[in-house]
Amino acid sequence: MEQHNYQEQKQWAVADIEVTMVDSHANMKILSKKKPGQLMKIVVGLQNLRLTIFHLNVTTVDDMVLYSVSIKVEEGSQLNSVDEIAAAVNRLLRTVQQELAYQLN
Repeated sequence: MEQHNYQEQKQWAVADIEVTMVDSHANMKILSKKKPGQLMKIVVGLQNLRLTIFHLNVTTVDDMVLYSVSIKVEEGSQLNSVDEIAAAVNRLLRTVQQELAYQLN
């Protein structure tokens, strides 16, 4: 079932997103095309989702970037599962990419 959901989400995904979670702590990996200004918008977006960043590691190779993020889901967040977090981050990244594309035009 998880694989089916992954394939369904992947069709609409703007990045590869992997989330693991224990209690209210989650580890997330985001693999995306590298774009100027993207990291700051992601950090602000995660904070707006009530996800507190404990640790963030950025690895780049050519035109790709891997963000490895350790987060805490704060009280009051509507995100309670790995699927909900991955879907919200996918929507966030889609918005970020649209904003960055608009700024370039």
